[in-house]
Amino acid sequence: MSNFIKTQKQKFLKILMTIEKVIKALGLKIKSSRRGRPKKFKLSHIIACFVYKVKNKINSFRELEYKINENEEFKKAIGIEKSPDHSYFSKWAKVIEEGYIEGIARILVREIVPQTKVCAIDSTPLRSSRGDKEAEVGVCVSLGFYNGYKLHVLATVEDEVIPIVWWLTRANIHDSKVVELLYEAKIFGPEVILADAGYNCAKWFEVADRLEIKFVAAVNKRNSKDFSNVKNILRVKNMEFLRSEEGQRLYKQRTKIERLFGKLKGEYNLEQIRLRGFRTYKRHVDWIMITYLIEVYIQKIENCKFSFKYTWNNL
Repeated sequence: MSNFIKTQKQKFLKILMTIEKVIKALGLKIKSSRRGRPKKFKLSHIIACFVYKVKNKINSFRELEYKINENEEFKKAIGIEKSPDHSYFSKWAKVIEEGYIEGIARILVREIVPQTKVCAIDSTPLRSSRGDKEAEVGVCVSLGFYNGYKLHVLATVEDEVIPIVWWLTRANIHDSKVVELLYEAKIFGPEVILADAGYNCAKWFEVADRLEIKFVAAVNKRNSKDFSNVKNILRVKNMEFLRSEEGQRLYKQRTKIERLFGKLKGEYNLEQIRLRGFRTYKRHVDWIMITYLIEVYIQKIENCKFSFKYTWNNL
């Protein structure tokens, strides 16, 4: 067995062990009926296959079934003789995504134990197929007008950049409209949340203030010189803070979340222009985020320093 195959097998085993730990923490399992043959696959096998799908940039469950059956090392590593049927994948993908995906993400974040004192929120455009009737037209600086969706992520930005909350919306939803993200973020205990000028509106500051979170957002250029244009006292205080030395030093950390988007798009194929439909794109995004968290957790237990380097640059 070559060193490469050994390394791949070890990686599959680590992924499976991580998944089994998460499943145990959530108390999940595939229930077996009293009649008929016993189940061939555990829930950990199914989730491991979905992670394999992300890592190998596989687009469909039929392709996933074929690729797994071709990969003997993967099957041996996770302990299956052959791949589950594509219809079985589809059935369990729906069950996991509707009932368990949020819990899986929270367990992984808890196990990683990130520093959540300072977080950042931002969004990134995700183009979809031209024939996607559920997509909407949005606009962003890098692409101009585009058809698709938008991913909003709140992530830690101190030592490690760990996504702790994410929402997928249609592209026409403005950043300022997803203020409910703050309520979900509260359970992780952030003290400061950094954002760009798209989030600079009174509602974000008021909600953050009620949740006892310091919200720091960039200032629109038209308001940057004259405080008289801003009536909300919380936004005025934000402008004053950003002009201070402490505010400028702290705000520099916000750019780390943009590097996270770069890694997710470059290594994990986050933007997939062949996909159609909100539900299909959400499935694609959710499993990429879960895979990212699993790999960060494995790096953590191996005492590897967090890095934005792509996998092929660490060989």
